[in-house]
Parts: sequence; C-alpha cells; structure tokens
Amino acid sequence: MPVGVVKTVEDEIAWERAKARAREQYPDATGERFYRIVMSIYKKMTHYQSRSSREDAARTARRSR
Repeated sequence: MPVGVVKTVEDEIAWERAKARAREQYPDATGERFYRIVMSIYKKMTHYQSRSSREDAARTARRSR
C-alpha cells in the first residue's frame, strides 16, 4: 500500500476494496501492472487529488476573492 496516499483507516479500507476489485476485473494482472490498476481504481473510489492539484485549486480560490 502506498504510504504517501493511504493515510487513514478509511483510506486503508478503500485500498483493500480497490485491490479486491482489481483482482475481480483483471485476474491475470501482476506486478507493476496490478499496482497501477489498483491505484487507478483507488483514486476513482476516493476522488483522490494530488497535492499539486489541491495547491492549484487553493491558488485559484485566492485569486478569485
């Protein structure tokens, strides 16, 4: 599980759900491909935004005041 992304118990539960979904949909995926699939599903499930995306949104909000 990626430490920089999964930080709370809720995140950990979502990560496990994403892994289960990836195993269902892509049973032959292994290694790096499996990790990328799980990360993609996890981000969609949690509406994940990277730190730079959050900073850009904050800058835009400050400019519009």
